[in-house]
Amino acid sequence: MNLQDKKYTVVGLGMEGGSYALAIKEKINPVKIYGIDIDKDTLKKAVNFGIDTQKPKEDILHDTDVLILAVYPKIAIDFLKENQKFLKSGCIVTDVCGVKSFVIDEIQHFLRDDLDYIAGHPMAGNQYSGFDNADINIFKDKNYIFVPQTKNKQENLEFMKSLALAIGFKTTSDIDKDVHDKKIAYASHMMHFISVCVTNCPAFESSLGNFAGGSFKDLTRISDLNPYLWSETFFLNKKFLLEEVKEFRKNIDFLLDSLKDDDYKAVFDFLEKSRKRKGGGYDAKNRISRCLWGL
Repeated sequence: MNLQDKKYTVVGLGMEGGSYALAIKEKINPVKIYGIDIDKDTLKKAVNFGIDTQKPKEDILHDTDVLILAVYPKIAIDFLKENQKFLKSGCIVTDVCGVKSFVIDEIQHFLRDDLDYIAGHPMAGNQYSGFDNADINIFKDKNYIFVPQTKNKQENLEFMKSLALAIGFKTTSDIDKDVHDKKIAYASHMMHFISVCVTNCPAFESSLGNFAGGSFKDLTRISDLNPYLWSETFFLNKKFLLEEVKEFRKNIDFLLDSLKDDDYKAVFDFLEKSRKRKGGGYDAKNRISRCLWGL
């Protein structure tokens, strides 16, 4: 399939959706790139970048070959359920939602047989929101995850992978929906969970001056998040998130108990275990003498 010959529509021109639309426009230069959003100012801004937002929604959808749902999971489901009647037969539908099991299961219940929904999760983004923060560079060298279903046509899956690579992603990968949600619960959702817990501590200040090093800034950066999106995300992936946080809390309790008991060896061994799992090059046992000298 030729990427350039297709007509694309992005629903939701926020930071990620806007970036997606701009990347398609710049990297592919397709026959047509449409945008749909509820915010009138956003629609006006998008026009200045060559994104067609002025036609009625029904006309846009009827003229769409590839529909990209870049909105919150429940909104993506509702939008598709209410508007799939306007889509032409053979249209490829995809999403960017960070929770896959819930979205896939819901969409499969009502999706027309002549539409091909290919679940996707571009592993790119930042803590900002809105079209003004759209940036095609967020996709550069990132991975794009796909969750293929038995109903998917192989040529459409390959098309979406080609699209991902064309707009800047370095790799694509396929994964089962439950495996995706469990891994993302640990690698992303729990990180946001921890970050907001840190910034809600009494000692937190937006600027700690000379006390705030890189570790503090890295840990708290993502707490400047979209509470609407992340509240929904936490609940939709609650099963796996709770499992991962439970394991995390075991580690917190272990370190707390070891400190209370003045068990230096337990703390040291726990830190050394972490270092080895991370794969760092620092050899703690062979460099203890240097540590004692402050080196």
